[in-house]
Amino acid sequence: MRYLSTYLLLTVGLLFLSVILFSSVNAFDPNATKYVFVKKWGSRGTGDGQFLRIHDIDFNPSETRLYAVDRDGNRIQVFDKNGTFLFKWGSKGTGDGQFTVPYSVDVVANGNVWVADRGNHRIQEFDKDGKFLFNFGSFGSGPGQFNNPRMVAVDKDMKYLYVADSKNNRIQKFFTNGTFVKSWGTLGSGHGQFELPVTIIMDSKGNLIVNDRGTNRVQKFDPDGNFLLTFGSTGKGDGQFAEVEHMTTDKYDNIYVNDPQSGPNGSGMPRVQKFDTNGHFITKFGSFGSGDGQFVDPEHNAVDSDGNFYVTDRKNNDIQVFKPVN
Repeated sequence: MRYLSTYLLLTVGLLFLSVILFSSVNAFDPNATKYVFVKKWGSRGTGDGQFLRIHDIDFNPSETRLYAVDRDGNRIQVFDKNGTFLFKWGSKGTGDGQFTVPYSVDVVANGNVWVADRGNHRIQEFDKDGKFLFNFGSFGSGPGQFNNPRMVAVDKDMKYLYVADSKNNRIQKFFTNGTFVKSWGTLGSGHGQFELPVTIIMDSKGNLIVNDRGTNRVQKFDPDGNFLLTFGSTGKGDGQFAEVEHMTTDKYDNIYVNDPQSGPNGSGMPRVQKFDTNGHFITKFGSFGSGDGQFVDPEHNAVDSDGNFYVTDRKNNDIQVFKPVN
C-alpha cells in the first residue's frame, strides 16, 4: 500500500508538471513589451509567394493556413505558418471570384473566407479552398451599397457581418446572407462619426474596433453600434498616429495598430503600437528600412494563439514575423 501511494503521488506530480510545462509553451504574456524578429518571406513580383502591394492577412481557425491578399495582383495567396506557399486563386475582373483591388480578408469559424473587393464595391465569400460561394453589394450610398469597402468582419456565430464602408464614412451591418440590418456613422470627428474608416475588427466579446485615417484615432462600439470608447490622435508620440493603417487583436483583446508615421504630421519612422483593450499604450516596435524587423509601409497584421505577430509591408512586399519576449 505504501508503494502504491508513492506511485500515485509520483504520477500526480508528473501530470501536474506536464500541465505547467504545456501551459508555459502555449501561453504568452499579454503585457509583453518586447518583440523580436523571427523571419520574413515575400518579394515584389507575380510568382507564387511574391506580391504586388500585399495587404491583409488572416489565419484559419486551426492556424494551418495564412490567407494573404495580393492587392494589385488581384488574388489571394495561401501559406502555412512558416511561409510555405500552398495555393492561390483570383484574377482581375468583375466576375464571380475575380477581384478589382481586393483589400481585406476575414477567415471565419467554419473556415470560409470573406473578402472586401474594394474596387468592385462588393463583398465576396469563398470556401477554404477558394471556391466561390456568394457575393453582394454595388456602388452607391444607399443601404447595402458601398463606396470603397475596405474591410469585412464576421462575428463568431457567423450570423452578422460588418463592413467598413470607407468613402461613405460609415459602418454597415448585415446578416451573412447579405441582408442589410443597419448602418451608423457620418463624416466628422465626434463619437460615432468617421473620416475615412479603414479597419473594422472584433474582440472576443463581439465588440467592434474601428480606426479612422482622417482623424488618426480608434473607436470601439458594441455589436449594435453603440459607442464605448475612443483613443488616439494625430502626432508622433506614444498613442498617437500619422496616417494610421490597420489593426488586429490577440486572444487577450490587446489591440495592435500599424502606424506608418507618414505624411506631413509623421516622423517618417514606421512602427507597430500595442494597446490594452481599453486603449492604454503598452509598447511599440519597428523602424524604417528594408532590413529584418524594419518597415517602409506596414499595412495589415495578424496575431496567432502563441502571440507571434505577423505584419505585411506593402512597399517591401513581404510578411514579417515577430515573437513576444519577456
